[in-house]
Amino acid sequence: MEHFSLSDWLTSLGYALLSAFAGGLGYVMRENDKGNPLNGWRALTEIASSGLVGFLVMLLCQAMKIDPLWTGFIVGIFGWLGANVSIRLLERIVYERLGIKLRANTDKRVEAAKAQEEERL
Repeated sequence: MEHFSLSDWLTSLGYALLSAFAGGLGYVMRENDKGNPLNGWRALTEIASSGLVGFLVMLLCQAMKIDPLWTGFIVGIFGWLGANVSIRLLERIVYERLGIKLRANTDKRVEAAKAQEEERL
């Protein structure tokens, strides 16, 4: 099993910080677009969770042997999206990789919910 060198850990920290910064900016932009005041604790939570997501995405990119420049881009985008959205995307990848089927009727439930929403309009 390979071990991370100090250089690898510093690189990983850089990716996590990029993602955390992007997550913080994304939070501020989303709240400003909605006209909501900023919440300091929520902002710190978004920053920390986006940093974690960035680290996970960096590991995924390394496992897929993606170029470091592309890895930085992908990590930044996942950070900008925020941890909630990013984790949902990552969950799908993990489920597929492990061969775990999501609920068999998910597509049917989504279509039914869309139809109900359209009826309300």
